[in-house]
Amino acid sequence: MTFRNPFLRAATLAACAFFSATHCCSLLHAQVTATAPAVVGTTEDERFDILGGAAYSHFNPGYAHQVRAVNLLGWQGSATGWISKSIGIEATARGLYGTYEIPANSFNVPAVNSSMSEHLFLFGPSARLYESPKAAAGMHLLVGGAYGAFDQGFHGTGVQPFQVGVYNNQLAFAYAVGGWADYKVRPRFAVRFTADYQPTHYASLNQNEFFGAVGIVYKIGRRK
Repeated sequence: MTFRNPFLRAATLAACAFFSATHCCSLLHAQVTATAPAVVGTTEDERFDILGGAAYSHFNPGYAHQVRAVNLLGWQGSATGWISKSIGIEATARGLYGTYEIPANSFNVPAVNSSMSEHLFLFGPSARLYESPKAAAGMHLLVGGAYGAFDQGFHGTGVQPFQVGVYNNQLAFAYAVGGWADYKVRPRFAVRFTADYQPTHYASLNQNEFFGAVGIVYKIGRRK
């Protein structure tokens, strides 16, 4: 076909070039899509999360007003099995350590710093509420027990810690409710930040405890 109008001829050639380029791009995109390897770990498809890290807690080891709250440092280890993309079951162990000052008392127990420790074993559901290629976040509710050891400074005195306003060594009910956030550094590795309200129940009294942790998560397996 011959076009006498130069403008019409140029427009026709441009249209043909455009459609040819579009067709070539479509074929190239299809080929790249078919041959490109799948990127692993860009979505939350893991079967298990394994976590280990450092922990902090703010805790009051006694019931008397003279006993001051203290800061504890320690560790956290946990494992989460994901039933689905959003729901998992978590089990965690936490160890916290520090010192507190024995209050002045009439039993001649020296008012010195005494070592203490607290170990918690908790279990419950975890929910993933947000995810992106580089981050994820969620909440959990964990229930279990805590064992507190407070009597280090009372050895050889014949006095029980409870007599001066400090809790005796004991097992107590505990739970933790809070949230976590992951920042992914590799497809299967992430840095996790955890913040919990972690009340305990020593001596049938309520202790308001704050817990925070940072650690490394390794994501294992893939859900079917």
